[in-house]
Amino acid sequence: MRELIDDRYELEELLGQGGFGEVWRATDRRVGRPVAVKIGYPLTYEDTRRFEREAGLAGSLAHPHIATVHDFGRVEGAGPSRVFLVMELLRGRSLAEILDEGVPPLADALDWTRQISDALGAAHDAGIIHRDIKPANVMVLGNGVAKVLDFGIAKARGGPGTELTGTGMIIGSFPYMAPERWTGGANGVPVDGRSDLYSLGCVLMELLTGERPFPAREMHELLAQHLTAAPPSPGSRRPGLPPGLDGLVLGLLAKDPEQRPADAHEVARRLAELARGGEASAPARTPAAGPVTGPSGAPPVPSYPPTVHVLAAGTGPGPGRGPGTEPGTGTGPVPVGDPVRALLRRRLELLLSDAPADLVERLGMLAADSAEELGANDPLTVRAAYHRAVRVRGQSGVELERLLPRMVRVLGLEDRDTITARVAHVGEAAAHGPGDGHRHEGELREIIEQAVRVLGPLDPVTMTARYHLASAMQRGARDRDGQWDARTPERAESERALLGPLLPDLERSMPGDGPVLLDVRRRLAHDAWLVGDFAAAAPLYLRLFPDVEELVEHGDPEVAHRVIRSIGEAGDPERALYLIGELLHRLPFVFGSGDWLTQEVTDTRADLRRALRERRRSGGPGTGTLSRLFGR
Repeated sequence: MRELIDDRYELEELLGQGGFGEVWRATDRRVGRPVAVKIGYPLTYEDTRRFEREAGLAGSLAHPHIATVHDFGRVEGAGPSRVFLVMELLRGRSLAEILDEGVPPLADALDWTRQISDALGAAHDAGIIHRDIKPANVMVLGNGVAKVLDFGIAKARGGPGTELTGTGMIIGSFPYMAPERWTGGANGVPVDGRSDLYSLGCVLMELLTGERPFPAREMHELLAQHLTAAPPSPGSRRPGLPPGLDGLVLGLLAKDPEQRPADAHEVARRLAELARGGEASAPARTPAAGPVTGPSGAPPVPSYPPTVHVLAAGTGPGPGRGPGTEPGTGTGPVPVGDPVRALLRRRLELLLSDAPADLVERLGMLAADSAEELGANDPLTVRAAYHRAVRVRGQSGVELERLLPRMVRVLGLEDRDTITARVAHVGEAAAHGPGDGHRHEGELREIIEQAVRVLGPLDPVTMTARYHLASAMQRGARDRDGQWDARTPERAESERALLGPLLPDLERSMPGDGPVLLDVRRRLAHDAWLVGDFAAAAPLYLRLFPDVEELVEHGDPEVAHRVIRSIGEAGDPERALYLIGELLHRLPFVFGSGDWLTQEVTDTRADLRRALRERRRSGGPGTGTLSRLFGR
């Protein structure tokens, strides 16, 4: 029997598979349409984000040369977690497959590149940068129509700035990557739609000559070539090409984005002129100062400044630091001629942004490689070791504790990573370590003062430190109490006084699904329950459990009871009665009819019925403010 995805998409034939998952030919039963279903097996949150990004960005574009995305969702049920993306079913070959057979006719190369340019123009007009233009991501259909695929690592203008890739292993993208993407857009060189044009120039060179602009295979060699080497003209590799093609390709491959064509629409226009036999005139441009002379027949390649500044992931210039210095060390910017350092730093950035399943092991290897190449006390080595230590501290905090003195010495006391490491180490000792939590108060207050000064009062690191301080003060000499039933109203009032003032700032500065914000909401919701402040408990519970029906059906029955009672006591007995009826249907199968919780839930139902009768007798509405507030 064929698998049915989302009760709608019937999988029929496996078309391909790779590190991302599988692509199937399928039928959309609802409308009787053939589709392609891309199924992924996410190992991390970032894997899921890439599918969501592809669905959200590509799905917002309607263009004849962009593969249409119809739907996105998750596959629920037994087995590993899966996500799926539904696209139009394309029948054809990728440019990579076409190039495997040889150089295509000139007319086809120009036409396909023009179509890709049209697609990029539409994407850029919508504020979307593709960031992975390469032959494998362009499909040519049987009628000659080219379609751009795979927006999995695309970025919306103004979105997160990290240079993400499609997978933890990014082999296949480096040969087409613009210089500013190698450097992460540092030194004031922006990563925008013109980086796609550089990649398009690499693709066009390959379509015209059968060779990429730069022949290197090793990443460090490619890095140096893309940053510093002048590309050859296509005419030097394939005599007889239209003269205007050299200028267009070399303009696309300019090191400085300012020297490339203004936009993809200009590229499409020039390609159309070349296809008609014209000269593809380019708008006049002011050459960059200090050009480097290219090979014979090639226009001058604009020079990069003497240094290319590359910041380590997760760092930024602190007070008094320029963007090219290693924080707290006084070491200077990374020279263009030091590709090993730039490559190692790029590896760190990619690992942190992609978060592959073997992240800890790969960070360990990177730290070892950096120590061998740059030294154990090099800032890059220390940062790689820090990011590994942070991720294994759940098993043992010893690694982070041992690393902290070296971080202070090498990176500086006011470096963001150093502050973050101190918050994690001292905060966890205050929350979970032996002895009195109050003994960490002085150090935590010192770290908070420092974080406010360096990072700002609402930075997530600052807020995490404030959270740890409140937890330590609440814990005192007791073990941290994770069992709700063991807590008292007196302790609940004390905790509310410490955590309550934090909540508004946490909600402004922390992600809604972040562990710190979730923990504070959970603790405050239960504290409000314990002291009978149901008006405060109910909205907190509803933020924690927006799908109360799911909680009632599959969640902790005791928690479900508390949420339901809070909803009823806070002014919505009608909804609470419906929910408590559903819970009572389930409880006998979980605990039996004589269990204490079953009896307590039964009593709560009786109380809610009385409250609803009294409300109706007094002429009040049956549905309370909570239902109106949360759209129920």
